[in-house]
Amino acid sequence: MELTLKFNVTPVPHQSVKIGRNGIAYQPKRVSDFKAYIRRLTRDQLPEGFEMISAGTPIIVEYLHYQFIYPKSFSKKARINQLPKTTKPDLLDNLNKAFIDALEGLVFEQDQNIVEVKSLKKFYGECDCITLKLSYGI
Repeated sequence: MELTLKFNVTPVPHQSVKIGRNGIAYQPKRVSDFKAYIRRLTRDQLPEGFEMISAGTPIIVEYLHYQFIYPKSFSKKARINQLPKTTKPDLLDNLNKAFIDALEGLVFEQDQNIVEVKSLKKFYGECDCITLKLSYGI
């Protein structure tokens, strides 16, 4: 089975927890708001009758693409389709952590069931968005 989702939102990197004055660790509001928003958008896109992917079911990420809007400083000639984004945030840790954590418990029970990622990219484009395609139950 397959599931494709698209989110018209600016990708937000997951930051490590912060320590308050009282010594209690907390999640920055920007990250927790991003996760809540992704969950809300996911609920709206899930097909009718979708059941959460159960633990133990291998999940293959066909693609997970993070698209960032071109900076205003880019000329029209420099705006090549899917121009790689080589600046922060880093792709492997920070971008994936917040996004995948937001989907856990809604799309799949455990993110540890993701066994393969075929295409993982971050690039510039005409708008900010995240696109995801999953295959499962193979």
